Amino acid sequence: MDLAGLDIRIAVPDDALALAGTTRLGFDSYRAWAPEGWEPPPHALEVRSIRERLRQNTTWCAMAVEPDGMQAGHVGITHAADRERPHIRLPARAHLWMLFVRPDWWGTGLAGRLHGLGLEEAARQGYESIRLYTPYGAARARAFYEREGWELASRAFSEPLLGLDLVEYRREL
Repeated sequence: MDLAGLDIRIAVPDDALALAGTTRLGFDSYRAWAPEGWEPPPHALEVRSIRERLRQNTTWCAMAVEPDGMQAGHVGITHAADRERPHIRLPARAHLWMLFVRPDWWGTGLAGRLHGLGLEEAARQGYESIRLYTPYGAARARAFYEREGWELASRAFSEPLLGLDLVEYRREL
């Protein structure tokens, strides 16, 4: 796996299917620790949700593409909104919407590279801090974020659409 051979480009709504495919692989890995019988959200819902988010002018998403056109991973940011009142934007705070890398790219440094690009873009857009939600049980993801300077900012809370408990992390930009 050669990071230098990847093309990093901005994702557009037509990339939703590829992004959802990589996201699905991430969700599938949750089965290793999720409660028995857990299922990720329907793929069609994920494609639609990603496409709609990419159409918003407050969303930025970069994807890493291999020379053969296969997506390797992606990172997306948007503005942060109040969790209980999603129509209320949180001033000066970005939201790390998603960061997923295909399993073949795990351990290659791609996640760190994409993460860094997302943070750089959030700072470039004038945000002062950033937050993310990740599943409470996702020990690998949580360890990555903690190594990258994120701090736990909440207790676990239920996310009905995903069917898992999430936690919030934050960091300054």
